[in-house]
Amino acid sequence: MKNPWLQIPAADYEAHMASPAVAQQPVLSDLFATALRELAPASVAVPGCATGNGFEHIQPDITQRVLGIDINPAYLELLAGRFRERIPGLELLEADIAAPAFRIEPVALIFAGLLFEYVSVPEALRNLAGALTPGGTLVAVLQLPGASTPVTATPCASLKLLEPVMTLVDPDEFSNTCRDSGLRCVKSFTVPLQQGKALFVGYYVKSGEQC
Repeated sequence: MKNPWLQIPAADYEAHMASPAVAQQPVLSDLFATALRELAPASVAVPGCATGNGFEHIQPDITQRVLGIDINPAYLELLAGRFRERIPGLELLEADIAAPAFRIEPVALIFAGLLFEYVSVPEALRNLAGALTPGGTLVAVLQLPGASTPVTATPCASLKLLEPVMTLVDPDEFSNTCRDSGLRCVKSFTVPLQQGKALFVGYYVKSGEQC
């Protein structure tokens, strides 16, 4: 079956995420900006980067290597057009982060916002742990159960394609899987959203020991 993320136009995705009924685009952008400001990483990878929400916060004089990862090449093409000149160290990779062959040169920060709902968590975390430098940080953003459906209804009907493949991830189970992959939770909090929904945000640091 074709991955539904390959069937959702970039315009639909952006309009859905920015819709007042969803309002996740500005929240994710702010969370990415906070992580960049607090951690000042020399390198960052953003799996599930889509069209580059939040990339405007990257300061190339601080973060000299930037890797955007997504399975949709059309999203990456749009991201490149927006940020290639502004971010000299920009690299783009079309890839599935849960695939056995996934490998990247390790980075100091991985920001994964609303990604784990669509992948096999153990495989993805194993790969992402291997993609962090010792002492590096994974910032994971998970959608918590809410009063409405997981995929909020908006005029962008193509987003309904995600409903059969979206699985909410329990933060406690996620943190346990992180620990099994050598990632220690150092900070977590929740962010309220529209329609009774909320996000879980966790910071997970890779120990100096290789696992």
